This record gives sequence, structure tokens and C-alpha cells, in this order.
Amino acid sequence: MTTGTVGRDVLTVHELIWAGDVLRPRCGDAGLEDEVVEWRRSVNCPECLRCTLPPSACLR
Repeated sequence: MTTGTVGRDVLTVHELIWAGDVLRPRCGDAGLEDEVVEWRRSVNCPECLRCTLPPSACLR
């Protein structure tokens, strides 16, 4: 599993999935201009943890 943060929020760690050729948070909590930074930390985003569907179905 790939994890990381989005934009300026470095405390919320998301599960990251590939959306085309870029990594995006599984919960969809990112704008197109938000920087995604990969980390080796445990996911703590409630929406990413709640989503049990295949990754493509979880993106908003």
C-alpha cells in the first residue's frame, strides 16, 4: 500500500492510488493542483479507511 499526504495538510495520511499517471488519495480529497507526497506512515484518513470498494470506485 502506498501512503502519503496531500497539499499543506501533513497530519492526515491517505492511502494513495494511481489515477492515470498520478498518485491521488483514495478518498478523493485533493484538487488537481494539490501536491501529493508519498510517506511510509500508517493511514489515518477516516474516508480512506472506510472505503472498502475497489480503488477506482472510491475516487470522487
